[in-house]
Amino acid sequence: MELQVDRIPTFEYSTKIDAQCKTLSAYLRDCRNISNRSVKIRLHKISRLKSIHSTLLIESNGLTLDTMRNLINGKTVEGPFDEIVEAKNAIAAYDLMDKVDLSSEEDFLKVESVMMWALVPANGYRDGMVGVYNGSEWEYIAPPAEMVPEMIDRLFGWFKGTGYPPFITGAIIHAYIEFIHPFRDGNGRMGRIWHNEILKRSEKVFSLISIEDLIRENQQTYYDVLKACQQDMDCTPFVEFCLDLLIARLAQISELSNDRVAEVLSKMDGEFVSASDLMKKLRLSNRSNFLKNYLRPAIACGFVEMSDPEHPHAHDQKYRSNLF
Repeated sequence: MELQVDRIPTFEYSTKIDAQCKTLSAYLRDCRNISNRSVKIRLHKISRLKSIHSTLLIESNGLTLDTMRNLINGKTVEGPFDEIVEAKNAIAAYDLMDKVDLSSEEDFLKVESVMMWALVPANGYRDGMVGVYNGSEWEYIAPPAEMVPEMIDRLFGWFKGTGYPPFITGAIIHAYIEFIHPFRDGNGRMGRIWHNEILKRSEKVFSLISIEDLIRENQQTYYDVLKACQQDMDCTPFVEFCLDLLIARLAQISELSNDRVAEVLSKMDGEFVSASDLMKKLRLSNRSNFLKNYLRPAIACGFVEMSDPEHPHAHDQKYRSNLF
């Protein structure tokens, strides 16, 4: 089905979405109770880093997370020239988002000009046909170029007046940027950065989450759901997919409202350490109490990794946090 201006957006507030919103709201309340400030700061930093790294990794940029961290910190790095340019562009675009009016077409174009600088023949809306090509045939052909300004105007006009919660609105905006495909290239990263910012502005807890990283972890499903939605231009399944991602990550983060789990993480970094060393840092002497009430819950919520996960009870087992 071809995308029509008067069908932007097409979305059904399904019974599944209603249940998802209630579950998500409950987890948000739990996450607001995280009291350990140092853990929240670390989560915020890694979330921003992973947002930038993951949105480019989805586009096959091969720079490592450490390289991206060094670029963000202004250090000189080595790597393919075009990938470094792409990364610096993304960093600048994410830095710009705090100053952006998310319903402004002018600001939308401004961010694209930063994100895609020197990566496309010309910035701004495309002037020809684009789509998704699988190597042998077109999977999706975007609307004619002359329709793009009207469609974006319609989408942002809807955004200004919508009464849906931001975790629904962000997914809808993301989906329709993909459907309209307003640019020669970079449509996916523009959809993701807008989605990310809509979430962050709505609730501080969302600054601890990277929607881009969640999508990267579920990249093939992301493509499959978008493809299915493009067949009838209804973004409802995509919204359901995004809400499932957020719920899973919020459930994980809500475990940090357990002060013992947060305390373990506050004493860890990116280096593997033994359980004995962790107990010393926490000034604990009862090993069974430490394992039951501190370490195992931290591992279960996914923020602590084992050096030998296939043998969890190995005598030389060590642990590290992925919040670094």
